[in-house]
Amino acid sequence: MNIEKRLLSKNEFSRPGLYLKPVKGIVIHWIGNPGTSAIANRNYFESLKNQPPGKKPSEYTFASAHFIIGLRGEIIQCLLEDEVAYHVGAIRYTDLALEKLSDYPNNCTLGIELCHPSWEGNFFDDTLESARELILELSKRYKLKRDNIYRHYDITEKECPRYFVRNKNEWENFLVNVFKS
Repeated sequence: MNIEKRLLSKNEFSRPGLYLKPVKGIVIHWIGNPGTSAIANRNYFESLKNQPPGKKPSEYTFASAHFIIGLRGEIIQCLLEDEVAYHVGAIRYTDLALEKLSDYPNNCTLGIELCHPSWEGNFFDDTLESARELILELSKRYKLKRDNIYRHYDITEKECPRYFVRNKNEWENFLVNVFKS
């Protein structure tokens, strides 16, 4: 598995430079921008540092992920694994998230964004294969099990990743394939 390190610049909106607490889970997302590349989405995260000053805090965008997997299965790493990413912020978290993670899951989870070709949110096989390999490797490194892998939906009830929220059986099949080896 080839991972291209393209770390974001340290900035308050996408790479705050805060240390992650011990990793309790991995959260899977979909890029809300169909047909775009992993590098384009990494560059979007990077561009957040250029937001003009003087806004109310609620008017700023905070977003990032540790990894982005592209349409052809390419993997870009945006943050070091021991850093906080802004991938599961919410006003309210699910009971599951509060029980198994923390009251701020960004501080104990790794985020993986998956690129997709359409608004239906289905993924190309290359994207899913790279996701499987990356999740398996990270799970071994952090001693995580199948029930430590979450959809963004499981943490905040946001429809993300759309395909796996709308097709729960496909999510379950994906997890089975990740941990079959």
